[in-house]
Amino acid sequence: MTSDFVIPVIHSPAGATVTGRMALMNYMLQVIILNLTFRSYGLGLSNTITIACAPLAALALFAADAACCRRWLSKYRYGPFQWLWRSVTYWKPQPMRLALPEAVAG
Repeated sequence: MTSDFVIPVIHSPAGATVTGRMALMNYMLQVIILNLTFRSYGLGLSNTITIACAPLAALALFAADAACCRRWLSKYRYGPFQWLWRSVTYWKPQPMRLALPEAVAG
């Protein structure tokens, strides 16, 4: 007996894919940005953002993050922290730049 049950394929949004490849870098960068924005040693804006505005600010931060990741990953294999992590793990510097496409013979 065959089943007509089909498991739906869920595709991740494009922003989630590029930010996932640079997860460690994104985490560190967001911590720095949010600390400098909301803590008293930075701008001290913790009491100025409303609950309704917080999700919009989070989406804006994620959108900016995804745009930066897409641009970075168009030239490099990994984020800076991922590169450092891999280089320390393998005890030798890992290739950072993407391989340039070979020229097409004309």
